Amino acid sequence: MAIHTPITPPCHSEAAPSFRPSPVTVLFGDMVRNLSAYIEAERDLEHCSGWDLACDAWIRDAERARNRVLDSLAQLDAMPPERHEDQPLKRLGKMAQLLIESDTPKTFRDTLALQAYFPALFRCADTSPIGRRTNQMIAAFQPHLNALSALPDFMETIEADHAEINRDDPDYLMAPAA
Repeated sequence: MAIHTPITPPCHSEAAPSFRPSPVTVLFGDMVRNLSAYIEAERDLEHCSGWDLACDAWIRDAERARNRVLDSLAQLDAMPPERHEDQPLKRLGKMAQLLIESDTPKTFRDTLALQAYFPALFRCADTSPIGRRTNQMIAAFQPHLNALSALPDFMETIEADHAEINRDDPDYLMAPAA
């Protein structure tokens, strides 16, 4: 006979039945999907050269993906928070928007450093099921921020002003601004 043995922690593995997605959490999930598509489209352009016939289509794909992610970020920014747990998600969305639209190395570096300087603003201190679920969403979003900041266009923006950044250092995203 088989013995039933749970192998996952009882309270943190799945969303609690009391978790009801707010409009902000739904839009945040849409934004994460669009951001993933944008990052992937930008990565496709890394090895693109002018003689490649597919390059034109990849550029159009990247432009469409950028427009989609900026549209979803604008929707997220315009949505009023329904509960206080929505605030860190809205702040992360605004941070991603500032990163994508940054045009100077200083702006990019300072935006990246926001989480290091103000960690309480980018997470939920609440231990309720809603707070835990929001923190799971935030933790799942961190690799997207890391991938966004590692894109060649953005790394060139950082390296143009600060050549000592080590791309292989896993904590370079959290380095304080100079």
